[in-house]
Amino acid sequence: MVKILIADDDAHIRELIPLFLSNEGYEIEEASDGAEALSIVENNRIDLVVLDIMMPKVDGWELCKEIRQLDSNIPLLMVSVKGETGQKVKGFQLGTDDYLTKPFDPIELVMRVKALLKRYQIISSQTLMLGGIELNRRNYQVIRGKL
Repeated sequence: MVKILIADDDAHIRELIPLFLSNEGYEIEEASDGAEALSIVENNRIDLVVLDIMMPKVDGWELCKEIRQLDSNIPLLMVSVKGETGQKVKGFQLGTDDYLTKPFDPIELVMRVKALLKRYQIISSQTLMLGGIELNRRNYQVIRGKL
């Protein structure tokens, strides 16, 4: 099951986003500040992070940088009231994959999450099929005769 971390200090956002994402079958972890979010990423398998910028302890900018240093293959979706172009550019420069401005339509957030997961699944797939040959990058096996 896909596990998504919601990192936002706003309790209403931490209620709203999981409501929509859990209806899609995703498992949800929540963090109310950046330090808690970083600890969750360090100690758990997280498949995607939705993070706010303005959080206590560790802000979203720093959290984004820290997550990228830990694992460059975790999709990051920033959700923030900071909608100016300069803020979005800063987010992308720090490593976010997508940026959504509050207030947002929860359905749009779900669609963006699905798109990010689809894109990253292709990149991080451990098995590659070429004709009748299967290449497993995890255990370095090559199996001939698979179609």
